[in-house]
Order: sequence, then structure tokens, then C-alpha cells
Amino acid sequence: MMFKAHLKMALASLRSAKIRSFLTMFGVVIGVSSVLIAVSIGQGVKQQVLTQIGQLGDNVVTIIPGKSFTTDSSGTITGFNAVASQGISTLTQQDIESIKKIDGVKSVSPSVYITGVTSSPDRKNYAGGTIIATTPEIKDILASKIEYGEFFTEKDSHKKVVVVGSNVANDLFNQRDPIGRIVTIRGEEFTVRGVLQPAPESPLNVGLNYNNAIYMPLETGKKLTNGATQINQITIELINDKNTAATSNTIKETLLQQHKGQEDFTVMQQQDFMQATDQVFGILTSFVAAVAGISLFVGGVGIMNIMLVSVSERTREIGIRKAVGATNKQIVGQFLLEAVVLSVIGGIVGIALSFVAAYFIRLYTPIEPAISFPIIALAFGVSVAVGVVFGIAPAIKAASKDPITALRKL
Repeated sequence: MMFKAHLKMALASLRSAKIRSFLTMFGVVIGVSSVLIAVSIGQGVKQQVLTQIGQLGDNVVTIIPGKSFTTDSSGTITGFNAVASQGISTLTQQDIESIKKIDGVKSVSPSVYITGVTSSPDRKNYAGGTIIATTPEIKDILASKIEYGEFFTEKDSHKKVVVVGSNVANDLFNQRDPIGRIVTIRGEEFTVRGVLQPAPESPLNVGLNYNNAIYMPLETGKKLTNGATQINQITIELINDKNTAATSNTIKETLLQQHKGQEDFTVMQQQDFMQATDQVFGILTSFVAAVAGISLFVGGVGIMNIMLVSVSERTREIGIRKAVGATNKQIVGQFLLEAVVLSVIGGIVGIALSFVAAYFIRLYTPIEPAISFPIIALAFGVSVAVGVVFGIAPAIKAASKDPITALRKL
């Protein structure tokens, strides 16, 4: 009953000064919405990246040049070097042949990245595509399957044919199925043999974006660059995804022997990508949320300031309540509840505002914020905590007033 009475008084007090109450809770509204939007964007982008990474499947192992990941004795990733793979590759055809002999390996496909500007009769100097020379085996490993046409085969190893991603088809030819049309790469004309199905994308596009890929036969790619190529990636499909870890270790040991004990490469499973992504986004989201939380702190200070003013203005009310028998505990409860109500209403409005912001972010950007119930519960809990923390000092000040002194102001 006492709680209900305090709640009625709190709401009546807020209604009596609507503009001041609104301005007071505005800081909490901005703080809660900022934290919620920051966390939801971080979670949303992380999920988009994980979806993109998860396209290959659990039975795919990727080898890239350089030592990109540092792990501890338990296999947990403790460090990531983003530029390790940017140097000259030491991966060789002999490495590929050695991997093919390992038990559990189903297919192996090297990828050679070729720099160059592409063009078509509809668009000149298109730089949005990633040109990759590879073998036909890649079609069985690709996350995106063929939507139109077909993939090139061993018989096409010296032909000027390409398979393009959905973005390339739209950007170069302004159509979804430009089968048989000509695309010019480094001054040479290639015929479009196939188009890949659209694949999930993320705002950061971690790894290869299949929608922007332009695949050509490996031997054709070597001729296009006069033999000046290096293997930038080896993609391996395993027979059984249950033995991925064991087979990956075998691949690593085999390559160490090939490279005379020098670990100038990185063998990555899908879970390695996901673990690294989770760590990076966890740190970034926490940092951004902490920065956004500063506005929530400012909002809490605003509540405390206004509540202190309110205590001074309502000295006579406090004196009367104490004179008729109100205890210090009841006075504390009354003013503390007012602060909490201010903060909670601000938190609810902030949560609603974050949903509106998330809608427009999805509508006008490629980012898909993920507002989940745990995030909402956390935001609401934080708003309650702000009211309690910043309302306790004014409440104690109100309870500490001497009733006789307060009544003298009547």
C-alpha cells in the first residue's frame, strides 16, 4: 500500500512540472537509446559477418599465406595479424599435391588473385570485381551455387571464359543472366559462362564477397599475367566434417614439413573465423557502448540535480509529512521512487526510440541491428539502476531535514 501511495505522489509530482520532468528524463532517453542502438548494431553486424563466414560449411578448411592467428595451448585465438597475408605468398603447387594425398581430403582448389580493371559494352573501367584464377573443383566448395549457365571444366582450362557473381552481372551488364556476353579483363575478351546465386553479404565483407567474384580457369589466369602469379589461398573440402580438427592438424603438419618447419601460412577452420570475429566485435561493441553510456551518466546527473532542487522546493511538504508521523524510511522511499519513475519512463521512451532508429537503419543502410530481449532487459535494468544510484542522495537529503526547521517555512 505504501508503495502504491508513493507511486501516486511521484506521478502527481511529475505531472505538476511536465516540462521540467521531460527535460530531466531526456538525458536518460538519449543515453538508453544510444547504448541500445550501439549494442544492437554491433550484434547485428556480427551476425551478418558470421552468416557470411558460415556459408562455406564445417567441412571446409582454408589456407592463406602468413601467420594470421596466434593461439594458446588450448587452441584459443589470442591475437590476429590482419596484414600477415599481404606479403609474397610461399604457398606452392607442391603444397597442393601434398594436401591431396592426405586422408579425409575430398578436393583442393588454389585461388590466384589477379589485379585488373574489367569492362563491358555497357560499362567501362569497372573496379568492383575480384578477379580469381582457380580450378573447376572450386564449384563444389563454393557457398554460392550456379544460378545461370554453368561452371567451367577441365576442358576449359585454357579458354577465356569466366563465371561471375550476381553483383558483377548487374553492374557490368545490367542484367541477371548475361550468359554468352563479353567482358574485357586486362585487354583480353572473356565470355561469361555462368552466374553465381546471390550470397549473403555483411557491411564489412569479411573475406571474399562471392557476389563480386569473377572466376576464370587457373591456366588462363597465368597466361593473362604472363606467369607472374602466386597462390593467395588454398580451399580444401573434407569428406567428413566430424574430423575437421584432426584433418586440419594433419594438413598443418604436412605443410610444416614442406616449408622446412617455417609456419609462414595459416590453416583456418570455420570456427577460427567465427572465434576471431566474436572477439573483435565483442571488444568494439563494448567500447562503443561505453562511449554511448557517458550520455546515460549525464542523464543520471541531471536527475540528481533536479531531485535536489525538488527537495529544496518541497521543504514544507517534508516537514508536514514528518509532523504527522512519516518516518525517514518513508521519506526516502517517496523521493527515491520519484527518481526511479523519471529514469524508468525515460528508459521506456529510449527503448521505443531505439526501435524507430533501428527501423530506419535497416531501411537506408545495409546494417541490420539485432535488438533482442536480453539487450532490452539490460537497457531497462540500467535505467532503473540510474534512478536508484542518482536518486539516493536527494532522497537521503529529504529524509534528513528537521521537521521543526521545515515547518518554520510555512
